[in-house]
Amino acid sequence: MRTLKDVENALRRAGDDGARAWWPAQAPPTWRGAAIDSRGDCTGRLFFGLRGERADGNDHAATAVAAGAVAAVVDREDVAEALRRDGVPHVRVRDAREALRELARAWREALGARVVAVTGSAGKTSTRACTAVAMKRRYRVFASPGNLNSTVGAPLALLEADDDVEYVVCEVGANRPGEVATIARILAPDVAVVTNVGDAHVGGFGSSEAIAREKGDLVAALPSTGVAVLPHDDAWYGALAARTDAHVVTFGTNAEADVRVEDVAVTPHGVSCRVAGVTTRIASLAVYHALDVAAAVAVARQHGVDVAEAVEAAAGVVPLPGRGRLIDAGGVTIVDETYNASPASVHESLAALGRLGERVRRAAILGDMLELGEATAEGVTRVARALAEAGVSKAIWVGAQAATAATAAPGRVESAPDAAQAADALAGWLRAGDVVLVRGSRACGLERAVERLRERLAQRNG
Repeated sequence: MRTLKDVENALRRAGDDGARAWWPAQAPPTWRGAAIDSRGDCTGRLFFGLRGERADGNDHAATAVAAGAVAAVVDREDVAEALRRDGVPHVRVRDAREALRELARAWREALGARVVAVTGSAGKTSTRACTAVAMKRRYRVFASPGNLNSTVGAPLALLEADDDVEYVVCEVGANRPGEVATIARILAPDVAVVTNVGDAHVGGFGSSEAIAREKGDLVAALPSTGVAVLPHDDAWYGALAARTDAHVVTFGTNAEADVRVEDVAVTPHGVSCRVAGVTTRIASLAVYHALDVAAAVAVARQHGVDVAEAVEAAAGVVPLPGRGRLIDAGGVTIVDETYNASPASVHESLAALGRLGERVRRAAILGDMLELGEATAEGVTRVARALAEAGVSKAIWVGAQAATAATAAPGRVESAPDAAQAADALAGWLRAGDVVLVRGSRACGLERAVERLRERLAQRNG
């Protein structure tokens, strides 16, 4: 599977009768993994020339090989002819994007590993990381790097897995209907994890019911011998469970969950709780991070990993920047949730603030929540009204949705033109012992507010 001839054969079996590989040497080159950006790490990889809205990867095939790619996979005859003329190894295919997916599917079939696929409206990356470290207590595990979870990213991730791993843990995302099913056909999961069903990207789906159907497509892809790990607390749990004949394992805070989160206490330094009866502490203020740990433990326990070891490993995962990481800035705790936001996820973050002791002052810098479509006003209003419930004393909103938020919570929401000015407006109000949540959609760039707050508070205490 790791030579150009193998690639040609796999694509021909998948229906691309015109696929043909060419290399100048006698033995076909071997490869490891794939790349789609000639500016990234191409060393030893196959470069796929994907056509996009603003660029055609075929035009960068020769550059990618010069940068270390073993060969290029292209779908333009003129490019293939130029590569052959210049002695550059390549595979000519009908459609490079489809070739990437089909090669990943073939590699999945060749692997002896079992695949754990994680989807959900929020918490995918955290749950994937927690699951991988928990499973590593007993098995050789490959986890998809970063957030490669799209119809392009998931195949790229899968092709990075070595053939000696026992488990592959991948993320599955979607911005529009049909994407989860497409990825599921490639991954052929043995275990499907759904973290939750929320309102992220609701503008692309139209309703929460449609989002639940999309996430459920991963569960529906399981064989009868597979395992579905589902959120018992979620309103869509029953609908998800009905999509499969596989064994269902649940996690959640209610007493009926197979892996239960209980005795939750939130402090400015993190969450203490019990997961599956094991007492632990998580470096996050959000209970949903404890649920991510519980989902990972559910997977690990089902596959024979000691529960105490699984809890210890999963709870020890420090949230990535932008995904709930706690930052101490001169005695002020900054909750960095700047990677993304939806009404449901922001509401959960605010609920975590609400669980802090009465003496803790709370503040928030919030940004617009994008891709909500017609649900935008309702979502912003819900978040703005939750500020009071969470005990937030001072809130600053960055973006066009600030006016809607201010109307929904009169006297409680201020606006700022950008992230840096929001941080400047809040820094003078903060004092040691306070907790400030910073959260908005990725496009808002609120990570700049986090860095600005750190700078301002450091200067004040310096």
